[in-house]
Amino acid sequence: MVKSELVQKLCRLHINILRKDIEKIVEIIVSEMSAALCKNEAVEIRGWGRMKIIIRKARLGRNPKNSTTVSVPEKRAIKWKMSKILYNRLNKNFTENKIPVNY
Repeated sequence: MVKSELVQKLCRLHINILRKDIEKIVEIIVSEMSAALCKNEAVEIRGWGRMKIIIRKARLGRNPKNSTTVSVPEKRAIKWKMSKILYNRLNKNFTENKIPVNY
């Protein structure tokens, strides 16, 4: 799902709110999450998951085209951990043994 699909679905669910207002709300949420991550703050949405910034150390990598060694600098990345609620929703069929196992 992309942002425009999310806006469209929200418009269908809340017909009394204008589309431009929903677009603005979604944009504010995304920008606030980005701003918090830029300030090294964790972002947690209960029932969905938690995002936080980690720092990947500098390392030596390999260029796949010509196999030369390349220095990869230190960089920041996002680490996401899903909530237990989402984990259970995603793995419901697996834990209830409803999926047949073919060997």
